[in-house]
Amino acid sequence: MLFQIIATLIWASAFIAAKYTYEMMDPVLMVQCRFFIASIIMLPGFFAAYKRVPKERLKIMWLLALINFPLMFLLQFIGLYFTSAASAVTMLGMIPLLTVLIGFLFFKRRINKIDLLLSLVALAGIILTVVGGGEDNLINPWGCLLVLGSAVSFCFCLYLSKDVMQEMAPKDYTNVLVILGSILCLPFTCVLVRDWSIVPSVKGMISLFYLGIGCTWLAVVLWFKGGQKTPTYISSILTTLEPIFGVILAILILDERLSAVSAMGILLTLGAAAVSVLIPVLMKKSP
Repeated sequence: MLFQIIATLIWASAFIAAKYTYEMMDPVLMVQCRFFIASIIMLPGFFAAYKRVPKERLKIMWLLALINFPLMFLLQFIGLYFTSAASAVTMLGMIPLLTVLIGFLFFKRRINKIDLLLSLVALAGIILTVVGGGEDNLINPWGCLLVLGSAVSFCFCLYLSKDVMQEMAPKDYTNVLVILGSILCLPFTCVLVRDWSIVPSVKGMISLFYLGIGCTWLAVVLWFKGGQKTPTYISSILTTLEPIFGVILAILILDERLSAVSAMGILLTLGAAAVSVLIPVLMKKSP
């Protein structure tokens, strides 16, 4: 479990590191550089891993790479550029509820009244988060919407990747996905980068390599290593800690200040998401 807690902390700090990289480069260029750094580490094992992908799954792997990387990460970090780290990570806190809603709307999964109620509570929390941040312009509605869009992309990938992940080792799956995603991101980078200039700084370079190595490679390795000895229900609970850690780090490291209204909105959103994860866990544990 310790490995998964460390992985959660690393992922929670990604938005903090990204804010420092924005001081030296365009957010889209940062995403491409991050993938490039991660790809260097994973390239030696890529070709062998790619050969182990079942032939009937190759098309879906390319699709997953497209949705997971250019689409999800660009939406996420372009959105972060416009809004605060605390509000951005709160949007990602919606993932447990969005997973349920997307499963119901697009994959014929059942949904219960509690999930619908929690979704409304979370939506109210998002509205309060954005409205409460309007006075100091730290929280931007457009930025929040883009990050929320990245969360939707991630949820679609959860369903689309289910069969593939059952047939592939986690290490091979991650390796292939990162390399293919790096390749597919190139056309988006060429079109979307607004400023190609780079103003190097020690803080920015450390943050960039932290994103490329720590958040893209090391955290994944730690998560799967910890998952070997951690019960699934514990892992699901740990995922709810990421946005909570992210908000705390944004306040402590970036010195972001939240209005009372925004703080209430964040608590509602993260609380609703946490309850949505805890209820099924508690129901399975009860005799």
